[in-house]
Amino acid sequence: MRPVILLRPAEGLYSKVFRPWVPLSLLGAAAKLDEAGYPIILIDQRSSADWKDDLRNALMQNPICVGVTSMTGSQITCALDMSAFVKQQSSAPVVWGGVHATLFPLQTVENPLIDIVIKGEGEESFLELVLRMERGESLRGLEGVVYKDRGEIVNNPDRPFLDLDTLPPVPYHLIDVDKYLHRYFDEDRVLEFETSRGCPFNCTFCYNPLYSRRRWRALSASRVLDLLTPLVETYGVSAFHFVDDGFFIDQERTREIMKGVLKRQWLIKMGFQGSRIDTFDQMSDADLELIIEAGGAYLQVGVESGSPRILEILNKNIHPENVLAFNRRLARYPRLKVYYNFMCGFPTETREDVLQSTTLAWALLRDNPQALISAFHFYKPYPGTSLCEQIVHMDDVTPKTLEGWGNFNWTQYVGRDQDKETRKLMERIEIVSVLADRKMSYQSDSAVLRILAAMYRPLARFRLKHNWYSWMPEHWLRKWMGE
Repeated sequence: MRPVILLRPAEGLYSKVFRPWVPLSLLGAAAKLDEAGYPIILIDQRSSADWKDDLRNALMQNPICVGVTSMTGSQITCALDMSAFVKQQSSAPVVWGGVHATLFPLQTVENPLIDIVIKGEGEESFLELVLRMERGESLRGLEGVVYKDRGEIVNNPDRPFLDLDTLPPVPYHLIDVDKYLHRYFDEDRVLEFETSRGCPFNCTFCYNPLYSRRRWRALSASRVLDLLTPLVETYGVSAFHFVDDGFFIDQERTREIMKGVLKRQWLIKMGFQGSRIDTFDQMSDADLELIIEAGGAYLQVGVESGSPRILEILNKNIHPENVLAFNRRLARYPRLKVYYNFMCGFPTETREDVLQSTTLAWALLRDNPQALISAFHFYKPYPGTSLCEQIVHMDDVTPKTLEGWGNFNWTQYVGRDQDKETRKLMERIEIVSVLADRKMSYQSDSAVLRILAAMYRPLARFRLKHNWYSWMPEHWLRKWMGE
């Protein structure tokens, strides 16, 4: 069989600061192809010493196609560079997938460097695409695929959501797992794993209602445990970062997974990316103690704002008092770190709203020694989200081309609702929030960066505690962050 090449582009800040995380989106797309016996060549721009040489050599093997994944922001610029190199070196069709291509399939496929787009989940669509291309068959009617046919863009119907339990295991054997074991939540051999997809909630700023249509689908508890087993027993993974948007939605499933981990006597740690306060608060103390006993060590929670008015606009269904009470409850469990996500620059957000968020962030750090806060990055309006539809000046900030989306980074402010002074305040708060706690010590693989962050931390905490952001020579760090 001819091979299929898969490309994982780099991105800006994360590629500078952290070791690469496992390319789950590509491995997912490769799962059924690998099961069908197709040779897979995966090239990761983040970890390849010379990706151009690697890609040039791979293209010499006459691949069926080249698949590229990409998220909105700087990763798109890198993905376009890789796609241009493919076009220069071969006639292999370039296929894009991922969240951005799914949300903007027509604009993406209009780019001359891109021939085909996979919308949504790629496992079934990509396999059928490769089979048809290998046989020289038409792509018309192929669910989940947008493509060019002699200059005409053909937008086939979407593919129904998949039953996750029917999918083959993620083919971790296609990568050198040791290259992707990284530091996270103060653990040194962490690997990403997905146990569910989608989210049933309707936050107005989030892409998920568009992407997953408010559907939550999960692997069964027994399937999760079966898939984790070789990673623990063969690869020696000692900590998992579950990247689900809603790991705890099914509480009985959560209990079964935790009990299964304990039954197998795995000495592992677990971090959970997607957690909501209103969901997690439904768990009893016994449930929380079970999670911690099984190895639960890190919880990521979306707060977004400390302003009740902004939280109502975002449809978060929480109040700052709920957040504070939740944090005080978790403070009773010092083995569990909790990371609170914040943003700023929402439509109509004022200086007073922003300072309510920083006040809440400081209270969380004060009340719980194990609490962490995210960087206060800027809200980005995705067309199609309900919040975005409320913004009358969207034409002023929304990129019209794929190249433009490459500059649509979360470290850059793009809104028009804040005056110059409020914008300046938000930029300074962003720097302080990056360094006001120990998250760099817990997450960065760079010892030098951990030391520098620790040196600055007392000043950052003083600024956050007192909401003092004037005379700030460290503001130059924003330029580095935005590159």
